[in-house]
Amino acid sequence: MAIVEDRHYRQLLTAAVAKRQREIQDIVYNATPLTRILRDQGRIQVKRAGGPELRVPVEFEKLQAQWFTGYDKIEITPKELLNSAVFNWSRVVGMFSLTGTELLFTRGEEEVIDLMSFYVRAAEKSVKEEWETSIVADGTGNGGRQMIGFGGAIPIVPNTGVYGGIDRAEVANWRTSTFNATTDFTDIGTAWDSTTARPIIERIALNRSRNGQYPDLWIFDALSYQAVSASFVAHQRLATERSARLGYNGLAYHTPAGLVDLVAAGGVGNVMPANTAFGIDTSALSIYEFPGQSFVPFHPGDGMRPINQDAVAQGIVWSGQLVLENPLFTVRLITA
Repeated sequence: MAIVEDRHYRQLLTAAVAKRQREIQDIVYNATPLTRILRDQGRIQVKRAGGPELRVPVEFEKLQAQWFTGYDKIEITPKELLNSAVFNWSRVVGMFSLTGTELLFTRGEEEVIDLMSFYVRAAEKSVKEEWETSIVADGTGNGGRQMIGFGGAIPIVPNTGVYGGIDRAEVANWRTSTFNATTDFTDIGTAWDSTTARPIIERIALNRSRNGQYPDLWIFDALSYQAVSASFVAHQRLATERSARLGYNGLAYHTPAGLVDLVAAGGVGNVMPANTAFGIDTSALSIYEFPGQSFVPFHPGDGMRPINQDAVAQGIVWSGQLVLENPLFTVRLITA
């Protein structure tokens, strides 16, 4: 009998995967300030499966109020306020396999658990890294199978392209904004540095705000963040309650629109575009997860065994999509 058919080993594999399954969601969502904030704000949601597409109702038009008196005619022209943004479900998996021979020479129960845990952790790491990469990607990776990140949701040219099945050229309220620090704020300066960073953030936050919505989280690449950090003297370095939950790994600043958190994206393997900052309205951004697909085992139980090999395959899978439901208050800033 092949070793992987042994009930004892199969139970150990199932237990190892199930144990890690409960931890990987926290590992992934704690990895970036953005995902931790979205989780804290309840913006990670399970969307009931309604077929092969993710449909999100969006408001892209508003009713017009009017002043009137006496016999003035009241405008009652019908308006379509709601439509659905349509996205494909994106799926990412980190797979591993073990042969019966590998299990055969792992005799003790502790050794088996260690072996399983090592491979499950490796699968977690691969999923986590690929998932983080996709946050700033444009969704074209792997033949369009990749999750649509900021590259697609917050494009450089706001009035072109289709996002969620809605043409930005035709629907102005479906566009984000793009600013260039060297050309769009000449009254402040023509370079992104310690003297211009804060005034530019203030200007953008105020201009892209309405009814309490504004870009409240700013994510900078390493080069852009240096100017932000240098613009604060020691006694000006504020921290919000939200930044405290993030481990004080950013700065905070009062703008005319409201308080904003300022964080840097960097580190080994970082894929944040150079000389770029994203100003995110976090109340308009959600991560939708397919039911039962939040970093869970790819195969049920202990995994899948090929019919002609003494081996077992298992993995960690996530299925969902990152959706910017209201792009109007979210911006991209080019700093050089």
